[in-house]
Amino acid sequence: MPYKILVLVSEASKFKLDNHSIIPSALHREGHDVHIGDIDTLGVHDSVVVCDRMQLSEEFVTGGEFPKLSEPHASAEDFDLVWVLAGTHPEAATDYFQLLWLLNQRVPFVNDASALFYLNTKINLGAVVPPEHLPVSYVSNDFDFLNGLVESDTDRSWVIKPTNGGCGADVYVVNEKDRNRSALLSSATGNATSRYVSYGREIIGMAKRHTAVQEYIPNVRTNEKRVILAGDTPVSGFLRFHRENDNRANATVGARYEVLQLTPEEREFVRRLGKRMMDHGIFYVGVDLAFPYVIEINMENPGGLNYHRRVTGEDQSSEAVNTVLAALRTAGKLS
Repeated sequence: MPYKILVLVSEASKFKLDNHSIIPSALHREGHDVHIGDIDTLGVHDSVVVCDRMQLSEEFVTGGEFPKLSEPHASAEDFDLVWVLAGTHPEAATDYFQLLWLLNQRVPFVNDASALFYLNTKINLGAVVPPEHLPVSYVSNDFDFLNGLVESDTDRSWVIKPTNGGCGADVYVVNEKDRNRSALLSSATGNATSRYVSYGREIIGMAKRHTAVQEYIPNVRTNEKRVILAGDTPVSGFLRFHRENDNRANATVGARYEVLQLTPEEREFVRRLGKRMMDHGIFYVGVDLAFPYVIEINMENPGGLNYHRRVTGEDQSSEAVNTVLAALRTAGKLS
């Protein structure tokens, strides 16, 4: 059954080989009426959620120019489904999520707006991942507490991450012996002490910043996998390799990747995890897995289809979008 689908992306000068080109093209190829909207143009006109958009007439080509959005301030509500594949500038994040929430009251989303806001973060992993499959984790803006935590166990290493960052930005591994440990933890929590001394809290206001601190899992260097789940079905992904001189495995920072292979135990686990995700309104997600642990989940624009295609030349996008739509129908979110 064909659907009218709005795909919200961020406008760019050229299309890359990523979800912004791959997913709309697959939906168009499968016979759906696909429209591209610029997420940064969302607004409300006389109680109607609008955006600048255009109707897709052919598949996107990697390196091709971003299309002219020929329908300014057009309704974003006249659709069977909305697929959000982008975030926005941090300064606009509150308005952005409120606009998405309003739109989601009127149109089904692949990933609910509430899930994009509350669960696409390192803070709330425990809401969707069983605790036995999470590394020991803390979220805090208290430098003294986190510094004491790392000092308390000489045999443990910890990963410091921004609570809402991505693509490997400001991710560090520290331990009790690391001379940079206090400086990195201070930076991660906002350098509050030094900033208050330098400027005064009455001038700069609150300086503390939350950070996520997660126990370092040694097997992450040899068995970290990005698994793309469509509903409860693993449809794509890749095996990630850490560089010798880097603790990050993000392909965006140059890490090597190979084709994904899941063991029967891993496949069974991610299927169970996918069912939990769907209970929270999540139907397309990238899971970073170092079995038996989940390291992160990614909803906005999770890489997987693109890296699989780079490694194998195989395009899995039609299977991925068809599986998502089937899961949404089964869940009663699509007719």
